Amino acid sequence: MYRIINYLAFVGCIIWLLIDQSPEPVVVLLLTVAGFFRDDIHGVIGKNVFTLTPKNQLIRDLESARYSFITPEFINPQILDDLSGWLSDTGDQIVSINISESNRSNRYHGEIKVEETGSYPVVTSSVDEGWVSYKYIGRSFSGVHIVQTWSNGGGSGVFTNILLVTLSSDSSLESNGLSYSKKSRYVIKLIGSLPLGDRYQGQVKYRFGILSISPCVGIKSLRQSGARIVVL
Repeated sequence: MYRIINYLAFVGCIIWLLIDQSPEPVVVLLLTVAGFFRDDIHGVIGKNVFTLTPKNQLIRDLESARYSFITPEFINPQILDDLSGWLSDTGDQIVSINISESNRSNRYHGEIKVEETGSYPVVTSSVDEGWVSYKYIGRSFSGVHIVQTWSNGGGSGVFTNILLVTLSSDSSLESNGLSYSKKSRYVIKLIGSLPLGDRYQGQVKYRFGILSISPCVGIKSLRQSGARIVVL
């Protein structure tokens, strides 16, 4: 709505300037242009002006997305493992990752297997002596994707998390040392995580804005009782 109003104001200023060639419409025109690019221009490098929009458009439809949790090309499970962080740390260290450059990178190298289930597939990647997996749970009304993850470092522990993430497309600045260009990228961002502990064996469902987590029947779970969380 803001962009539409600003665009109409820009057109009005042009008409005003054609009718009355005075300083007033010129000043208003410049203010309109500045308002239009207020959130877009990140800087000037040399003679180049790059507009990189920070207000990213969220990707909701995973069926036709370039990278997805439910259809090829699958998002590498190791990326979600990085977003989960280390068990020895608290808080969030890594909050967003460029999937376009990471999905098949050396950093996230490993065989990926897809196991079909009655609903969404379980996607697994090997990591050294262990493995990481995820299964898509659902999408909130606001565009937050809910994913259940499992991580094993090679021992008996299987640590489970529920990740709330967004997927979006934005632009970045790329340089080869001589010239600059704008490049599109596919970004995953961590909104929050819900740890379920070691060897959680309950059920996780999302329906009508309610994330339901059943009590655990596993060995060392953090969920001894069920929970219902509103995720809109």
